[in-house]
Amino acid sequence: MESGGAKERDERADMRFIARRDGADLPVEVERYGSGYRVKLGEKSIIVDVVETGRFIRSLRLEDGTQFAFAHHREGTMHHVSLSGATVSVEIVDPMALRRKDTDDQAGSGGVLKALMPGRVTKLLVKTGDVVRRGQSLLILEAMKMENDIQSPVDGLVDEIFINAGDTVEAGGQLLHVREE
Repeated sequence: MESGGAKERDERADMRFIARRDGADLPVEVERYGSGYRVKLGEKSIIVDVVETGRFIRSLRLEDGTQFAFAHHREGTMHHVSLSGATVSVEIVDPMALRRKDTDDQAGSGGVLKALMPGRVTKLLVKTGDVVRRGQSLLILEAMKMENDIQSPVDGLVDEIFINAGDTVEAGGQLLHVREE
């Protein structure tokens, strides 16, 4: 269907993934294209049509007419694809899940806790030498007119404090160090 000289796209948004194999990450984008899909792997695009022909068997037809039958088995985020006697295992990851994990890692998993956003430390609830439990409140950081309860990500010992109540911190600024025990 034409609209203003441009071909209208299916209203569904593109799907974006990260494919991981042998330690390498490859961005993958999939969008509906006619009765098939346009798949972009890194910088390369290809038009494909995939049909389920059995419980684990799929038929793949490429835009040039080449057709393959392959077996596909999924275990969580791992996808095992067998084609012509060879099996390839690829982890397919949602980029949003990776961003959430990166944010969790930046907040700290033991070690240095960092501010995730700029703000002002309104209360410091621990002192150097305090033994803390996972989930215990360590300080209150006021950011964007909201009080954020910063909690210990692990059981451990507060062995260094980099801030005082009343201090202003930038995003990524070091708050304190919890040695995991």
